[in-house]
Amino acid sequence: MTIQDVARVAGVSAATVSRVLNGRSSVDADMASRVRQAVADTRYVPNSNGRALRRQVSDVWAAIVSDVQNPFFTGMVASLEAVAAQRGLSVMLCNTDEHVSRERVYIQTAIAQRMAGVVIAAASAKQSNLTPLIAAGIPVVVVDRRVDSYAGDTVFVDNYLAGRLAAEHLMQMGYHRIACIAGPSEVSTTEERLAGFRDALAKGKNPVSSSMVRRANLRPEGGEVAMRGLLASAHRPDAVFATNGPLTVGAYRAIQAEGLAMPHDIALVGTDDDQWTRMVVPGVSVIRQPVAEMGALAAELLLSRGSTSHSAPQHIVLDPELLVRASSAAQPGAAAAR
Repeated sequence: MTIQDVARVAGVSAATVSRVLNGRSSVDADMASRVRQAVADTRYVPNSNGRALRRQVSDVWAAIVSDVQNPFFTGMVASLEAVAAQRGLSVMLCNTDEHVSRERVYIQTAIAQRMAGVVIAAASAKQSNLTPLIAAGIPVVVVDRRVDSYAGDTVFVDNYLAGRLAAEHLMQMGYHRIACIAGPSEVSTTEERLAGFRDALAKGKNPVSSSMVRRANLRPEGGEVAMRGLLASAHRPDAVFATNGPLTVGAYRAIQAEGLAMPHDIALVGTDDDQWTRMVVPGVSVIRQPVAEMGALAAELLLSRGSTSHSAPQHIVLDPELLVRASSAAQPGAAAAR
């Protein structure tokens, strides 16, 4: 069915049908009712591609994330989508799987389909390139991870503070051999959390050695391998900080597999308040990120950028929160024993 078919059934012009479908208030109420009934009778579905060509923009946002299996990103996109739905927009979820090459493909797709905006958690601070989106006039909001070459709208967590909170808490609980499981160096969140962690330990006269920092891919398997390496080392840590959600999963699995008790044998502070961290025994202490707030703010920035394209970029930084549970509690006499 075409718009002309709807117009014929309703007994109006195609232009009138178009005005009703686009929510124009200038159409007589009775006439608009006839058009809506004709749309229902003919089962007419607007051609979104055609509308995009005419309006030079679609009603779709792209959410380009680096790992769709990470609950942090799915939670953020759910919040983004909730705001989009209120404004009659849809969200296309794109998973780069931490590959810059796949990210480039999704960026070109967003340009080709004239998307109304893009929210992106980039695969690499140095290699990701958002210039094509900017050149195409598509509003962009960068979330979670920095892109060195980008100076536009951003929504981040204070990752330096996240690392500092974890280190300070473990020191306060009486732990001394504190390790860190971190992701690849090209990911800005990793470097900022590690910097905060290192600086807090140094300030507490408890500097971390290079052997106590293990790099891993940002998957549970990577966290598990890194944790096993720490547990097998000559100077086994008495506490560990995992810098993202999947790494926390891997670290927990490795500790459990070794038959170690938390926090008596080793303490754990993870990242992201995922449901499982509250369900296991002991519960896992975590650095909670304001995931839902990040998604909602990114959506509001996109909506704002669509109407004020020449305003100055906005840079929003949200504070993380330390949630203390049993996995990092101080044991009686722990400080003296260590």
